[in-house]
Order: sequence, then C-alpha cells, then structure tokens
Amino acid sequence: MAGVMKVDDTLNSNEGKGFVTINGKTRELFELTKIEAYIELIVSERKMLGHRMVAHKVAGAKGSGSITMYFNNSDLLKEVINYIKTGKSPEISIQTYNEDPTSSVGRQEIVLKHVIIAKLLAGKIDVESEDGLTQEADFTFDDIDGLEYFKEPQN
Repeated sequence: MAGVMKVDDTLNSNEGKGFVTINGKTRELFELTKIEAYIELIVSERKMLGHRMVAHKVAGAKGSGSITMYFNNSDLLKEVINYIKTGKSPEISIQTYNEDPTSSVGRQEIVLKHVIIAKLLAGKIDVESEDGLTQEADFTFDDIDGLEYFKEPQN
C-alpha cells in the first residue's frame, strides 16, 4: 500500500535514553520516566505598506520542557542548594535519544544546552500512594544540537 506508513515505523515512547551533564560530569538519567522538550518560534507581526494582511517574521526562538523522574537521586538538589549558598549556577545539559529497534526510521539524538530546572522537589512524603515517589519539573534551555536525525521510513 503506497502512501501508508507501516505501524512498525511508529516509535515506542519508552525506547530511548537520557543523559545529564552537570558541571562537566555526565551520567545516565536512569531515574527518568518522561521528558518533553519544545522549541517555540518567536514571531513578530509587521504591517507592510500596500498589503492589507499583517505579515509575520520569525524573530527568534525559545526552548522549554518538562521532566518527570523517580525521586531517588540528589545530584540536582545538591546543585540547587549550592546555588542558594554560593550564587554559582550549575552548567547543565540534557542529551536524549529515541530509537525503536522495530522501526526503520533509526535514531534521533539531541542535546539541550544551558538547561535551567525551574522547580525542583526537595522532599516528599505521601502516605496515600503506593506508587514510587516521582518529581515533575519544568525547565528552559538556551541552545540545542542535533546529533542524529530520523531517516525516511523504508516503505
């Protein structure tokens, strides 16, 4: 069937990995359960003489996202406490890739640079929950590199 993507080429969302680099030290984000990163284009509106429609021009971009992790690692908390005490902000980057072995599109890998975690869980107790403790945080990033991109599906 021409023009129809094979279901095997859809990506399983739990096939991938994440890594964090804090002040030059890289480790796998083994506690990661979900990450989403977005690039939002900043669009300015301009009126043009002799044109009745408002024109638009891309004037920049900004990066933001959210991350959910199991609450079992203190690396980021230590860095935030260090910032509070010393005023020195940590240099953080996050690298992720998606790669589903059943898909013909291969792998996509990106690095988010100059990441700032906007809100970080310091402690949590929940007697009503039998689930593992998790934390959710929003973040911003100031730069992005694409290391590898998906290929066209084989069919």
